[in-house]
Amino acid sequence: MEREKSAYPYQHNQVDFWKVSTGLTLASFLIFGNLYIVQPLLPLYTKEFQLSPTISSLSLSLTTIALVIGLLLFGFLSDRIGRVAIIRWTLCLSVIPLFMIPLFDSFSWLLMWRFVTGLTLAGLPAVAVSYISEEVSEGSRGLAVSLYIASNALGGMGGRYIGGYFADQLTWQAGFFALAIVGVLICCLSFYLIPTSRFFQRHDRTLTSDLLGMATHLKNPMLLFAFIFGMMLQFGFSGIWTYVPFYLEKEPFFLSVRVISLIYFTYLFGVLGSPLVGRFAIHYCSERIMFIGVLIMMIGNLTTIVLNTLSVVVGLSLICFGFFIAHSMVSIWIGNTASHHKSGATSFYLVSYYIGASVGGTALGTIWSGFGWIGVIIVCSILPLVSAIIFLLVSNKNTGSYVRDAKYKI
Repeated sequence: MEREKSAYPYQHNQVDFWKVSTGLTLASFLIFGNLYIVQPLLPLYTKEFQLSPTISSLSLSLTTIALVIGLLLFGFLSDRIGRVAIIRWTLCLSVIPLFMIPLFDSFSWLLMWRFVTGLTLAGLPAVAVSYISEEVSEGSRGLAVSLYIASNALGGMGGRYIGGYFADQLTWQAGFFALAIVGVLICCLSFYLIPTSRFFQRHDRTLTSDLLGMATHLKNPMLLFAFIFGMMLQFGFSGIWTYVPFYLEKEPFFLSVRVISLIYFTYLFGVLGSPLVGRFAIHYCSERIMFIGVLIMMIGNLTTIVLNTLSVVVGLSLICFGFFIAHSMVSIWIGNTASHHKSGATSFYLVSYYIGASVGGTALGTIWSGFGWIGVIIVCSILPLVSAIIFLLVSNKNTGSYVRDAKYKI
């Protein structure tokens, strides 16, 4: 049951604001840690279960496919039953597969539980930003969203490290149990820290009405190509990170799973770069900053070709920095460009984003098997770059000039 409305939304100088932000940050860490825990384990799965890299990558791709389905489902339900109930219960349900997966010595059962995982993981990302928009004051909203997005990256980084570290020191199953125990603690804390909604307003729109409202954005060519660009951007980013463990375990690197898991700390460059570069949107066009981010990502891609561990680390750092610049700027641009059903436009971008993640990991398996790392780099460079150029051309053609952005508050 929703609490009675208070007079004012939370502000950053209030204790309740930090309770909300801490609760969402912890929940986000668990969600994205759970999502990406398998990524450093893919080479182990190919050996233990006698699989090809393509089939092994399904342990991540199927999860993101289920997440896309869950985003649509929970986005619809949250307008009718409230935000907090979805956050709390899907968070708790997401821990169950972490306990179950290690109990089965079968890759088919692992895939089944990873699909279930994806459905449960969708609850938080489907409603978190809407919850913040309703419960946090406009002046403090940027800070709350920035903390939440940063915790997405931190969670993905932490999950990868936990998976790789325990696989190297004990077994890959131990990593799942470790994250499950952490997950139980986070669930308890989130129940306490995230308060029930005070400003939620129930909607009675039909599913058809919601889908038609979202579909109207596809008639806007600028938004359509922004969605495509987001898909290709994540396709390239996900492809790099899915196959880099296979790249680094081979000659001339021969890195262990534990050392490979340390590589994921390059995500910190994305965590730091995203909010910093957001300030440039106050004075410069987000499309220009976005394209600079893509170029940085391309430089990083090429740097990883050099057969030297330091070069690969530098390249992955540039990839993360450039990716989060481009991702942040296109997100801002979509929010400012959509003239109606803004939440629908954001949802469409999020869905296309995760479709890119799910397809990128598995579709590149054939490229990796046939052409190795060079082939992966070529595909992961061409698709984001070409889609970025097309997006810029379409945007200029339809506006006559770059879209100036509203002030981005951090």
